[in-house]
Amino acid sequence: MVNGMRILQVHNKYRPGWGGEETVVELEAQLLRENGHEVETVSLWTGELNGAKTLKLIAAGFGTVWSFRGHRLVREAIERFRPDLVHTHNTFPLFSPSIYWAANGADIPVVQTLHNYRLACANALLLRDDRPCEACVGRLPWAALRYRCHSSSFFRTLAVASMIVIHRWIGTYRNKIQAYIALTEFSKAILIRAGLAADKIFVKPNFTPDPGPLVALRSRSVVFAGTINRAKGVHLLLEAWSQLALPGYKLVLLGDGPDRPMLQSRYAHDSSIEWLGPQPRNTVFKYIATSQWLVLPSLAYENFAMSVLEAFSLGTPVIVPSHGALATIVSNGRDGWHFTPGLVASLSDTLRSALSSSPLRWAEWSAAARARYLHNMTSSSNYHQLLGIYQGAMKSFPRSLSPRLEKRCVDGNLGES
Repeated sequence: MVNGMRILQVHNKYRPGWGGEETVVELEAQLLRENGHEVETVSLWTGELNGAKTLKLIAAGFGTVWSFRGHRLVREAIERFRPDLVHTHNTFPLFSPSIYWAANGADIPVVQTLHNYRLACANALLLRDDRPCEACVGRLPWAALRYRCHSSSFFRTLAVASMIVIHRWIGTYRNKIQAYIALTEFSKAILIRAGLAADKIFVKPNFTPDPGPLVALRSRSVVFAGTINRAKGVHLLLEAWSQLALPGYKLVLLGDGPDRPMLQSRYAHDSSIEWLGPQPRNTVFKYIATSQWLVLPSLAYENFAMSVLEAFSLGTPVIVPSHGALATIVSNGRDGWHFTPGLVASLSDTLRSALSSSPLRWAEWSAAARARYLHNMTSSSNYHQLLGIYQGAMKSFPRSLSPRLEKRCVDGNLGES
């Protein structure tokens, strides 16, 4: 068997516990190891800035543009681990794009997964005033500064905008990254408009291991799994649910976030709403697997929500707004339903139609959701896509590969027996 590759993952975590990006990083590392590769992860956590004093926050602002600490950590990891490739998931805010220079300076190619729209938008969501916003896509981020799009702070927005503009100007995004992974064609189109080279962007969806046989007998429930904040549209879901008045049905909310205390207090009188807080991933799976529907009422475009992917793998159809990446992942009337973004009445009507459908019709939606997962969201299909991207990144890197890797790139048999 040909020895596997050595992959160095780099990831700035936003929060402890399970979350979309963190889950993807862990699943990819596990997938690569299962297929004979070595994986090491270098990570930092944004939580270390919680309660930071002014000087530390100012230093973090400069570090967003160029982090000497991030550069050092990645350089040290490369010297210790000697990877064949660096796969970066998130550099913001503690690593910064300086790590691309560290990798290339050590003669190591870089692959970057684009989990959000940070390279096109200061707040990474393409969202302003509860509506999708593309004012800065392909332009200088003056609008972001005007509206203080990151954390409602001019100075925090300035730090992010400076990172985007400076690294565009010095060619970091053009020259120091050999391949980008976009999660949907919608995301790829946005990022091409933002200035990334189309021939460097490869579409590869997220994945999840096959959970096995589906649960046939479902409870009369709808589940939401994710961060409870305004961008996710949980307030819309609760208002729409309160208009339904469907006896015997439950709305189950899994997750935590800044809006949870206020919303939970407001709807405390409604016994049909269950607030379960943050839960382990296997518990989340259990609730999705035994519910009739999953709903993600996000005000933002999203990218490739793990909760939708997990629902598909479990044969649970999904209700999402008809915009952005969500509208391309969920097929309206086939494996789920679309509703008009931001409109409570539309969401309420869609929920009512979904929950009042016949068991036979629901079974058709469930089968279509499962088929969508099996088409290109499994571990097997994702592994082959990922290895193809790695191979292309190494072949395009402007240096001579080691003889071991050069032969495998030419033969196209990275990590294969």
